Amino acid sequence: MTNKAKILIVDDNVDTVELLTKRFHAEGYDTSEAYDGEQALQQVVEYQPDIILLDIMMPKIDGYEVSKRLKSYDNTKHIPIIMLSAKARVPDKIKGLDLGADDYIVKPFDYRELSQRVKYWVTVKVEVEERLTKIRQLEKELIQSERLAAVGQTVASLAHYVKNILFGLKGGVYLVDEAFKENDTDSLKDGWDLVESNMGRISGLVLDLLEYSRERKPEYEKCFPNEIADDVCKLTQESAKEYSIEIIKDFDPSMGEAVMDPKGIHRCLLNLVSNAIDACIYDSNEEKKWVVRVKTILEDDGMVRFEVSDNGCGMDEETKKKLFTGFFTTKEGRGTGLGLLNTQKIAQEHGGTITVNSQLGQGSTFTIRMPYRDVATSGATGKED
Repeated sequence: MTNKAKILIVDDNVDTVELLTKRFHAEGYDTSEAYDGEQALQQVVEYQPDIILLDIMMPKIDGYEVSKRLKSYDNTKHIPIIMLSAKARVPDKIKGLDLGADDYIVKPFDYRELSQRVKYWVTVKVEVEERLTKIRQLEKELIQSERLAAVGQTVASLAHYVKNILFGLKGGVYLVDEAFKENDTDSLKDGWDLVESNMGRISGLVLDLLEYSRERKPEYEKCFPNEIADDVCKLTQESAKEYSIEIIKDFDPSMGEAVMDPKGIHRCLLNLVSNAIDACIYDSNEEKKWVVRVKTILEDDGMVRFEVSDNGCGMDEETKKKLFTGFFTTKEGRGTGLGLLNTQKIAQEHGGTITVNSQLGQGSTFTIRMPYRDVATSGATGKED
């Protein structure tokens, strides 16, 4: 590469530029020139030199500033810079090197010395580029291996969950078969309940996987956020009553009709309320009067806040850190570990956020904030364009 290297000669002295151009052409180099700092910076972009010979004292932008700028950009910082200057004092040399120059030659100079310095720095640049290429390749391989590891971890987690469901199905089928042989109605019901339960688990898993994997745009339409929250409370009321859990509705009366995505909001709230009920069920303190509170708040900044809180088992710091990771669940085999991931995904698709505040043994509060557009003030007529 040495004799094919591209040299940018930067000097406001035309005679110096012409002399160096002839000499380096004779050695087989390709050259370009600039006569001030602004031209130099432009030429670096257009010409993409392998090495720069840079004068210090120039109009507009001096060599110090040119060197400083070039060394601050990722795409130019590896180009060797040899400063050529009549400034022979040590402080001047130190300043040049401090601002990014790789070498410093005092004028007047011996061309043979300059030629050897150029050959040296061209060789260095080649070595640096080769190492950078290897580093970039290693980075690609590392990223690919991390992706494969993530896929492998996901598949392993999924396989483990499906295996548990299959064991449950096999157990249910076995009970059903034995009940038929013995004409045992009670065992038949137990077996069928087990089959239904595991069919529900695998159905939930498939739906969660589909929801998480597909790209989904919010389906905006006119709706009443309070009515969505109320419907979720009604759907979960019976399962809460079964464990003596009270669901409290605390809806903001100022919340009117809005343009939002009712399906997405419903899915998020249903996940959170179901989780809150489970947190109460798993709470070991049976002296508590368990409560799940569903709250809506219209905020001053044009956001609507949905809060789902409970006074159940709560979470420690380690559990909170894992909440929004794939296939993590605290439901002892009952959950897919995708519910909160999907809730987070839906909230983000709406331009919103989800946060959690929890203390072990005291309960948790999940908060979703989403943009709110009032129908009356926005003039919306239905689905978003």
